[in-house]
Amino acid sequence: MSQDETELIKKFPVDHLVLGIGDVAEATGVSQSQLRYWERKGYIHSQAVEDGKNRKFSYKTLLRVQEIKTLQDDGLTLVAAVKQAQRRDDLFDSLRSFIDGRFKRICFDDETHIQINLGEFDPDPTQELIAERAADAWHFRLVPADK
Repeated sequence: MSQDETELIKKFPVDHLVLGIGDVAEATGVSQSQLRYWERKGYIHSQAVEDGKNRKFSYKTLLRVQEIKTLQDDGLTLVAAVKQAQRRDDLFDSLRSFIDGRFKRICFDDETHIQINLGEFDPDPTQELIAERAADAWHFRLVPADK
């Protein structure tokens, strides 16, 4: 994978993907009135739009709506589903932060062999940490840092 492809992965503009309330309702099976209620309660948030009438939701919010609905379908109350969804969001935000902070480069030799450069190895800045998947197993190794 070239440096341009690595930058494309690092800078994918998922935060800029927005959907109307009808699109979110159709994609998740949650009614528009329910989405408005969840928004009034603060469980989800729409983005401001110029006309002040149409609601636009981020892709991340669509995923949150789907998760809340799935948790409710599994028997949780709305409040419990929202709390569990928030915990999941917090965990994924931590994972995203880790990846954004550590991810340097990814290389595919073929579909079964992938290398992810996780950047400088803190105890020894002359080394970089490489995560490598081969034959469906992950292994880690240190290599001299690219300088």
